[in-house]
Amino acid sequence: MDGFLFIGDSICDADMFYLSHFLAGDRFTLLAQEKISLLVSSMELGRAGNESVADEVVSTSRYAIMDKLRACKKPDEAYLQVLAEFLHDRRVERLGVPSRFPAGIFQHLCKDFQVSVVDSPVSRWRAVKSGNELDAIRASQAACERAMRLAVDTIAKSEPRGEQLYRDGRPLTSDEVRGQIEVSLLEDGCEAVDTIVAGGKTAADPHARGSGPLPANSPIVIDIFPRSKSSRYFADMTRTVLKGEASPEISELYEAVAAAQDAGLAAIRAGVTGKEVHAQVCRVFQERGFPEREGRGFTHSTGHGVGLEVHEKPSLSEVGETLEAGHVVTVEPGLYYPEIGGVRLEDMVAVTESGCENFTHFERKLVL
Repeated sequence: MDGFLFIGDSICDADMFYLSHFLAGDRFTLLAQEKISLLVSSMELGRAGNESVADEVVSTSRYAIMDKLRACKKPDEAYLQVLAEFLHDRRVERLGVPSRFPAGIFQHLCKDFQVSVVDSPVSRWRAVKSGNELDAIRASQAACERAMRLAVDTIAKSEPRGEQLYRDGRPLTSDEVRGQIEVSLLEDGCEAVDTIVAGGKTAADPHARGSGPLPANSPIVIDIFPRSKSSRYFADMTRTVLKGEASPEISELYEAVAAAQDAGLAAIRAGVTGKEVHAQVCRVFQERGFPEREGRGFTHSTGHGVGLEVHEKPSLSEVGETLEAGHVVTVEPGLYYPEIGGVRLEDMVAVTESGCENFTHFERKLVL
């Protein structure tokens, strides 16, 4: 291929941001060859030139987009004409595009170029983090833990009354605790993205956000995965807590999840596959009498990569690839039963040659 082409916005497309470090909510074009070239609107030319790390930034005005627009009176058609000239100027004949590439633009490009849809290599490059990237993730994790501390302390100060928790004479709700988490993250320069505060039977659904009064004597799953608004890097952590009395059944679930997480963390090192790590976690659940995988028990993978996306390569799963030093992954086993609820614990670690560095320093404690 003579180049790999991305068209979109770099808020949604992490590959584009990784290659350019240019954060834009409007569509622009990125051509990856030996150098990185950006094609942006005239309004974005100055900012892209100042903020991006691209080797070349050019404006659509260089290709007389306004003249083309006046001639054809169709913005999309004018842009496609500009795009073709931009590519020809960089001697592109054979072009690679990612599977998420816009279908209409793909069809147009096929008239003049040999276009192949291939896996973006950038997601693989992004998986191995540099020192600066690891520092950015640590900073996001520190903000995550401050928000988790606030949430856990709020629940700890609540009072069980019957089947619900009360604070200051009124029911303590998922929405109130989530709001405290989100304010804390905003104060730390982070975005709160679909924070989970789910109690009781609701927590049997691993991705249920939770709503309404929080239950007493029942596990509450708190899953926080913030993104820094400056670095764009995520963190990810889950704790399960309970205010009141834990039944022997719930305590057994928690102990099994903690043991499974310990086994997963101990298995991680460069050269081991994500499949092997996942197998160790599953083995613990099997040995402790929790073999279910379909709709009950351990219903998801052990973990996933974290970086510019909260879910990225590599995976700790039945198809998990070989881990490399510099990968950042979560270890988040959980057990879920509709009649009880759910228990999940999640730490985030960086893979090293001999093991892993755990970025998560928050204690594991069920009963508050």
